[in-house]
Amino acid sequence: MYMIKFVTILLALIVPIGNNLFAQDFENKEIKDFLVSTGEMRDGDKCSYYAYELLKLDALNDSDSCGIYRIGVYASHSYTYLLLLDKKTKTFLNCHTDLYQTLKSVYSFFEKSSCCFSDSEKLSYIKELMDIYHRNNIVIPW
Repeated sequence: MYMIKFVTILLALIVPIGNNLFAQDFENKEIKDFLVSTGEMRDGDKCSYYAYELLKLDALNDSDSCGIYRIGVYASHSYTYLLLLDKKTKTFLNCHTDLYQTLKSVYSFFEKSSCCFSDSEKLSYIKELMDIYHRNNIVIPW
């Protein structure tokens, strides 16, 4: 009897934690539409997806207005994409086909963005971008 109560209480405590860690209730229609357009997920999927700041690894919030974010779905054979977020614009980048175009877009973002990035931050972003490009090129999509 005590064991059943213990297990019930334990499950009541663990389930919400698991939902927060693994099935983040992140909802952004533009990001979801982009991931659907790339084929990473289907329109009706309940698949979880993510958007994290590239250097700080903070999750994207509705109040965020500037930064570079890695986006994708939680799956082992999926690509990682980039979101360049400025106050008025959102640019989605495919980081596995054309490295030149991706770098060109990021450099342009640095120049035109209302965000102020130090040279050190710019180099760190480029390094992260190169790591994403490398990982994307060894992914074998379904």
